[in-house]
Order: sequence, then C-alpha cells, then structure tokens
Amino acid sequence: MNDAPPTTPKYEHVSYLVVDDNETNRLLLMHVLKGEGCVIEFAEDGREALDKLQQKNFDVVLLDLMMPEVDGYEVLRQMKADKSLRHIPAIVVSALENMDSIVTCIQMGAEDYLTKPFSPVLLKARVDACLEKKRLRDMQVQSMMQLEKEKKRVDDLLQVVIPIGVALSAEKDFNRLLEKILLEAKTLCNADAGTLYLQTDDNQLRFVIMRNDSLKIALGGTTGEPIPFPPLNLYDDKGIPNHHNVATYTALSGATVNIPDAYQRQDFDFSGTHAFDKRTGYRSTSFLTIPLKDGANQVIGVLQLLNAMDADTGKIVPFDLGFHQVIESMATLATVALKAYIREEALRAQIEKLKIEVDEAKKSREVAEITETDYFQQLQEKVRKLRAQG
Repeated sequence: MNDAPPTTPKYEHVSYLVVDDNETNRLLLMHVLKGEGCVIEFAEDGREALDKLQQKNFDVVLLDLMMPEVDGYEVLRQMKADKSLRHIPAIVVSALENMDSIVTCIQMGAEDYLTKPFSPVLLKARVDACLEKKRLRDMQVQSMMQLEKEKKRVDDLLQVVIPIGVALSAEKDFNRLLEKILLEAKTLCNADAGTLYLQTDDNQLRFVIMRNDSLKIALGGTTGEPIPFPPLNLYDDKGIPNHHNVATYTALSGATVNIPDAYQRQDFDFSGTHAFDKRTGYRSTSFLTIPLKDGANQVIGVLQLLNAMDADTGKIVPFDLGFHQVIESMATLATVALKAYIREEALRAQIEKLKIEVDEAKKSREVAEITETDYFQQLQEKVRKLRAQG
C-alpha cells in the first residue's frame, strides 16, 4: 500500500459501480477511481448490484467475490447471461488469491482479476486498459450498427427505386419522361432544385428540364417554357475538355460529384451560379451531379440536384453519401428508359423515311408506267408536231 498516489484518470466522465460489502474497501476504491466528471456508485451486496445494473448504465464494474446472499460469482454469471449487461466489463477485486478463483472468474467473462491488498497504480492501469478495450468495442458495435442502418436504408430506398424504374419505362411521352427522372430524384434526396441535361451530337450539354421549388421556377418539359441558358460546351475551341464546370466534368469523366458547399470549392468554376444567386437572392450550396450512362458506359446526359434540405429543420445540408448508390441506380434505370425512347424515336424516323422513299418509288413507277403507254407516246408525238408547226 506504499505505492505512489494515483494519477489523474486517463478517461473522464466514466461511470463506475463498486460492489463490496466492506466500507473501507469501497472508500479506497473510490479514492483510486475519483476524477473530474467521474460518477461512482456503490452496492453493498450482489443483489443491490444487479438492481443498479438494471436501472443505470455503467462503464465498469469493480466486483468483490465474498459477499452475503448473492456473491460476486453470481453477479458475474447473471451479468454475462444478460444481453443488456454482458458488454459491461467487470474487474474482480478480491482477497481470494487461489488460482481456481482467478481461472473461474476469467472463464465466466471477467475482464481482469486483482487480489487484495491491491496496488492503486496497478488498479488504475488495469481500469484504463479495460476502458480502452470497451471504447474500441463500443466503436466497433456503433460502426456495425451504423453500417446495418445504412444498408437497411439503401435496401429500403432501392425498393422505391425499382418501381420508379418501371414507371419510367412505361412513360411514352418524352417530356413527361424527362420530368419524371428529375422530379423522382429530387424527391428521393429531398432536393430543392435540379437540372437535367442531355448530351448533343456536337458535344454540348443541353438544358432540358429545370426546377427550383424556392424560386418557383419550372422550365422545359411539359411546361412549354423555354430554358434561356445556352448549352454547355464539353470542349473549348482547341478541343480541350471543359473540366471547369461540374456538369461538363461529370459528362466527360462519368463520375458522380458531391459538393457540400459550392462557395467553398475552388476546383470548379461557379461564377455563373454565384451570379444567378446574386440576381435572385438564392444560395446554391450543396450539389449532387450524376452522369446518365447507357449500357455501353457512354454518358448521354447529366442529372444535377441542388440544395438537399433537412427534413426536420428545413435547412440546406450536404447530400448524404449514402444516397449515391440509390440515385445512381435510379439514374441507370432512367438512362435505360431514355435510351429505349430514343431508339423508338429513331426507329419511327427510319420507318417514316422508308415510307417516304417507298411512296416516292411508287410514284416514280406509276409515272413510268404512264409515260410508257402507247396513248402517252401518241400525245407526246402530237405535242411535238404542234410545236413544229408553230
């Protein structure tokens, strides 16, 4: 007991439960454990300890073995049998020095075993090591829970995306199809605004749909309202790719870009966006820009969502990274629908062209049949004679 006094606890705001029927031992343990923000509670026997464990959350239990009625072995047994308690580390502090007791406690799930009289420095070191292990376990459990939560959310959202894909595939009106793609994506991400671009044959991104709920802007698509912005060039006059604009960068690279705050990004040119904000009083903050790729991995358009809104506060927040897979899946389904529509339109155009060609051929054939008749030849001969006489 002549060890140096314990140092300041490494971990603050720790909740301890000290279980010992001897008041002197309880006070000594309190002296070793006390520190700023620490909470120490006592139990004088096993029954009281189990009651307190059911009522409150503790980070560590320091447990004596020899106690009346319910001893430390039984407390340890019940703790490890209870799913809600088994994660709490228990350090046995007992006067029993025999190896059988030590082995039994460790086998039952005790984190550590110290014999009385104990070294305060050693006890503190064991407690700190125990807390570190608990911290790492808690982080692992929390990460697993978060992973499961995200997985479930993505799975749930995919169940929403699939019907959307079916609805998109069934849409026969091109403008309504384009609107559905943008509006469904906005709904999934709770975005305030969005733009849909289609890539043209001359390497431009053409604005086809624009929506902004806050500014009550609805342009393109079924609205019949033209979009007053010129197309975005994918290349400059020298053929250099335009990576300055986030939409053209996405079209060229085929990569999704998530920007939490456009006013903090220097790698893209948002001068046009800032000018729009200054003119309208809007603030374009968070961006999610997604390529629309066909089966050959070629980009045919770009979907850009703007200003994700927190459902509870209504404030602008960054787009959730967990939504990437969901929105990209929806974009893939949307691209399938777009390509199918474009193919159908191309086929209709080919059929119409073929029909015209057939009609022209038929007309030519009919004309040839007429001009080759004896009657027509006689008329032509009469016309020639009349012209000669005149």
